[in-house]
Amino acid sequence: MRTLTHAEFMAMRRFPALDGLRAFAAVIVVFFHFGGAEWKWLSGWVGVYLFFVLSGFLITTLLLREQDTKGRISLKNFYIRRVFRIMPPYFVIFAFIMAFFYLRGDFFTIRYPETLKYYLTFMNEFLPEGMKGAPNDYFSGSWTLGIEQKFYLVWPALMVFAGVAAARRRVYIALGAMAVLVACIPLTAGWYTSYSMTALYTSTVHYVVLLIGALLAIVMNSKRLFKLVQPLTHPLVAPVAMIGFAVLHVNMETLWHSTGNAVVLLLAYAVLTAMLIVSLLGRNPMTWLLSTAPMRFVGDRSYSLYLFQGIAGFMVGALLPRFQVYGTLTAVVVTLASLLLADVVFRWVEHPAIELGRRIIARRSKMPAAVNPPAKEVPPVPVGA
Repeated sequence: MRTLTHAEFMAMRRFPALDGLRAFAAVIVVFFHFGGAEWKWLSGWVGVYLFFVLSGFLITTLLLREQDTKGRISLKNFYIRRVFRIMPPYFVIFAFIMAFFYLRGDFFTIRYPETLKYYLTFMNEFLPEGMKGAPNDYFSGSWTLGIEQKFYLVWPALMVFAGVAAARRRVYIALGAMAVLVACIPLTAGWYTSYSMTALYTSTVHYVVLLIGALLAIVMNSKRLFKLVQPLTHPLVAPVAMIGFAVLHVNMETLWHSTGNAVVLLLAYAVLTAMLIVSLLGRNPMTWLLSTAPMRFVGDRSYSLYLFQGIAGFMVGALLPRFQVYGTLTAVVVTLASLLLADVVFRWVEHPAIELGRRIIARRSKMPAAVNPPAKEVPPVPVGA
C-alpha cells in the first residue's frame, strides 16, 4: 500500500497495463461503428483521443530514456523504427482492401483515384468530405495515422533541440508548442462549435492532445517533477482518477452535444486520460486486469485491428446478411473478425518488419543486436473514429 517510486518507474521496460488500455480503446471504437444505438453510452468515438494521449506519452518516454542512457537522441534510428513499425501493416492492409474490391469487380474502388494521393502520403485527414466508395468507406479512419505521422516528424526534432537539459526546458517547449497550437485551433477548425467530428479532423487540437501525453512523459521522467503525479499511483488514490475518467468517458456523448466548447471538453478528457495512465502504472486491481494475457494480446494487435475494422465489417455483412444490422452481436463478430485478420498481419508483417528495423539499427551502430538490443518497440496508436 504505497506509491510508485521514480526509480521503479524508470526501471520499467514495459507498461503491460497500457497494452490493455490500448485494447480497450480499440474495441470501443469498433463498438462505436458497429454496435448501434444501444452502445452510444460507451462513447466509443472518443477512443481516438485516448490513443493520442497514449502515443504522446509512450513515444516521448522512449526518446527521453534513449537520451538518458546514450546521452543523445538519434533521429535516424527513431525514424527507422517508425517506418518499419507503421508503414508495412498500413500499406499491406490498404492493398488488401483495394485488391478485395477489385477482385469483386466493384470498379468504384478506383472511381476516385485522386484520393489515393491522400492515403499514400499520410495526408488522410485532408481527404475531401463526401468521397464515397472503397477505400474511402473502409479505410477512412486512417486519418489518425496522418496526424501521428506529422507529430512524429516534428516532436522528436524539438526534443533534440532541447538537448540534454533540465526537465524545465522540455516542459517549456511542450507548453509553448501547446500554446501555439491552441491559438491555431480557430484557424484550422473555426466551425468546431457545430459539433461536427469532420470539422475537428483537420484541427490542431489533435496535436495538443498528443502533447498532453508528451508532457506527462517529461514530468514522470524527471525525478523532481515525478512527485507531482506520484500520489496517483497509490492504491487508494488511483481509483479516484479511474472513477473520474470513467464518469467523463461515459458522458462524452451527451456532453459533446450540449457543451458550448467541444475543444475544452476534449482537452479535459485528455488530462483525465493522462491521470488514468499514471494510476495504471501503480499496483491496483485495474492495473492487474489490464495486464492480463488476453488484454495484452488484443493490445499488441490493436493497430491492425483498428485498420481492419471497416473491411471486416463489410465482409461479415456480405457473408451473413443478418450482420448488416448494427447491434451488440454485430459488433462482437466484427471485433473477432478484425482481430483474426490483425493476428495474421501481426505475425507475418508487423513483427518481422519490426525485427528488420532493429537489425538495420544494430548494423548502423556496428554492434550485434544480441549484444545491445534496442528497447522493445511500442506499437503505434491505432487511432480513429
